[in-house]
Amino acid sequence: MRKTKSILIYLFTIFPFLIIYGQNINDDQAGEITMGIISDVHADILPDAKERMDVFIAQANDIDADLIIQLGDFCRPNENEKFMMESWMNFHGNRYHVLGNHDMDFNTKKETIEYWGMPAPYYSFDQNGFHFIVLDANYLYQDGKYIDYAHANFYVESEDRAYINPEQMAWLKEDLQKTDKRCLLFSHQSLINVLWGINNRVEIQEILEQANEEAGFQKVIACFNGHDHVDFHREINGIHYFEINSAGYQWMGEGYADENCYDSTLASSYHHLDKVAIYKDPLFAFVTITQEQLILKGVASEWYCESPNDKGIPKKPYGCEYSPSISNYSVQIQNNTTKKQKP
Repeated sequence: MRKTKSILIYLFTIFPFLIIYGQNINDDQAGEITMGIISDVHADILPDAKERMDVFIAQANDIDADLIIQLGDFCRPNENEKFMMESWMNFHGNRYHVLGNHDMDFNTKKETIEYWGMPAPYYSFDQNGFHFIVLDANYLYQDGKYIDYAHANFYVESEDRAYINPEQMAWLKEDLQKTDKRCLLFSHQSLINVLWGINNRVEIQEILEQANEEAGFQKVIACFNGHDHVDFHREINGIHYFEINSAGYQWMGEGYADENCYDSTLASSYHHLDKVAIYKDPLFAFVTITQEQLILKGVASEWYCESPNDKGIPKKPYGCEYSPSISNYSVQIQNNTTKKQKP
């Protein structure tokens, strides 16, 4: 016992935000679970990133959520963004991470994984009778090779980035085959978005649909992603896909910068502040799942200044529109396999 305690003390000394995954988890009771989801907080862009995270953590504790998960673009492993991890650790339950592309802006994937205390870039776990799968789509595909994101090497053509590597696909198939529980998947990039999604997403969709067909019931219930800063839901072949909006803003870029909207004294520390359209309130969601239904409760806010469309940014296509909200959803969970939609 003393040896185990000494090892834990040593680990926490080296990795102060280490999470011992799997502790205090009831993975046999197939009942109800409530999880908090937040995405794209971007500690480097928003001056009030910590306050937004604090609101989310406080509400998660207030409702006694079973777990929380952040969907990437969270914080980088440096002292300037350490406050995000400190806020994150204030949640009383289990905490899980998904890697986002910007979490490797100035460092390697391994460094971020170690700093956050993740068990691996992709992994799975059981809780309250459900199976949770975390994917990592932060790979380049160039010259026939899959390359980890590191030090912002992902600023390339869109067709060269955001891939699930073959080893991970094989792992996913095996992981789904091993469990008899209903499954939920999480990724930073989308498994359905045509503009900014995972490039080999159709292959992943087919793996998930095949798992449902083999199981004879809706084994894979839903997939959740961030990255796109949009609010959207779509069901495809019996699987629900949820785009979780950013906790704080929509990117506008150089051509639509608004230098008069924010305190000029903040500009020196937050260099992109004039290029984003900020939401007045922090956005996040709480999802309650039983064996019969999934209920997602979001947050409705409004634009802090002008909306992107008011600034002249053309309206995006269906599924990619900007909004300062996360909608409420309620979907039924099927007990039999749904036939595939015809193309």
